[in-house]
Amino acid sequence: MQDVALGVKIFKRSNQLRGLLQSIKSTEIEKVYIADDGDITEDKESIYQDNYQFDLTVIDLNYDAGLGYGRSEIFKKLDEEYLLIVDTDHRIPENISVLYNQLIERPDMGGISGLLLEDGSMTAVCHDLYENGKILIRDTRDEKVVEEAHGYPLVEYDFLPNITMFRRECLEDYCWDPEYVIGKEHIDFYIGHMKQTDWNFGVNPNVLFDHYPDSGDEEYKMNRGNVKKLDRSKEYFLRKWGYKNIFLGQTRWRNPSNTDPHDRIKREILKKSFTKLPPSVQNPILDIRDRMRIKKGKGPI
Repeated sequence: MQDVALGVKIFKRSNQLRGLLQSIKSTEIEKVYIADDGDITEDKESIYQDNYQFDLTVIDLNYDAGLGYGRSEIFKKLDEEYLLIVDTDHRIPENISVLYNQLIERPDMGGISGLLLEDGSMTAVCHDLYENGKILIRDTRDEKVVEEAHGYPLVEYDFLPNITMFRRECLEDYCWDPEYVIGKEHIDFYIGHMKQTDWNFGVNPNVLFDHYPDSGDEEYKMNRGNVKKLDRSKEYFLRKWGYKNIFLGQTRWRNPSNTDPHDRIKREILKKSFTKLPPSVQNPILDIRDRMRIKKGKGPI
């Protein structure tokens, strides 16, 4: 896969980066871009100076430049036609070429992802996007069609997890906004495509990325849960796209063939009831929910 590159942004967690790079050995990926906005430690230097079967390019960013900026800088360096975006705590599966072949077979697809494998369970944040007035709804549509591309399943979603292979033309039409330091860079990317492009996106549940969540050191955790930074990103996102707030419904992967109809009905009743409330009631509830996520140590989505 000479026209496929891997891109990853790193702040801390060099131990995870080493594992990610080692996992590439079992694939045909020949180019890796690392955008580094953390301190260049001895451990990082040893990783960057090691010998690999792929070509490694390290992009040295200003300290804490942010995920949006880091990924946009990776795209600026990209020479290949396809870019696989992952995080440091992911491992690349041997059948990663399936995503590449599906993209070739489906020229309407801007990006196709796999799923995460955590403690033996398949999971990922993937869902659809739609609007109710000035409220952005992040939820999964009730009816999902399982299509087939290159002999493998493919399920369309509007928002994919950070284990996605994109085609270059998709990123040329709308790329990551460098204004985001932490929080809302992912949803901004997919809202940009929903509003400004015609690209479709999908998930292949047969391509599984091992995921080893790592809370990192104290500096990493403080940065990841920095309320001021997260609030600034949310305020920028709402102002940019003209929303009042964001409603989270079913945002995680659910097997389309194993959907509980009773659960679906309950979620639909809750969603309709909530969205009928006046904004003066909705917004404080949604803001409290965001604070609770931060207190529980959950990462921004």
